[in-house]
Amino acid sequence: MFTVKIPVRFVDCDGMGHVNNAVYHTYFEEGKREIFRLFTPDLSLDDFHVIVASTHCDYIHEISYGETVTVYTWVSTISRSSFDIDHAIADENGNWHARGRVTMIGYDYRRKEVVPLSDSIKAILDQHHQGPNGVPALRQLRSEGLSVSYS
Repeated sequence: MFTVKIPVRFVDCDGMGHVNNAVYHTYFEEGKREIFRLFTPDLSLDDFHVIVASTHCDYIHEISYGETVTVYTWVSTISRSSFDIDHAIADENGNWHARGRVTMIGYDYRRKEVVPLSDSIKAILDQHHQGPNGVPALRQLRSEGLSVSYS
């Protein structure tokens, strides 16, 4: 598991006085930095090996300007060519503010195609499988019984 402390900047907040929902994904991005280093130690964009396939964030409690939050980042699942990175954001008192998941895919940018993860990178990713104690579960998105119509 990786952790990073982030001071909440004034610019992170919106007109409602709390951190804007899109900024949570920026905080998650900061949390992923060390996982990116596992693939590309110098973070060179000329030698990047993964791409984002999907993102999800559950907002638990608002974050305000002036707080310092900790982003916890760990690898929750590993497949043939993809892996899930889980995130949790907590304040200095240990209160949970958000939970997220990002699915990453092994990717060859030159050929523009998905590639399998090597056994060696899977073994390295697996070393970061443990999340923090007491972290809330991700909410499940359900589509049963929902209907949407556009006029």
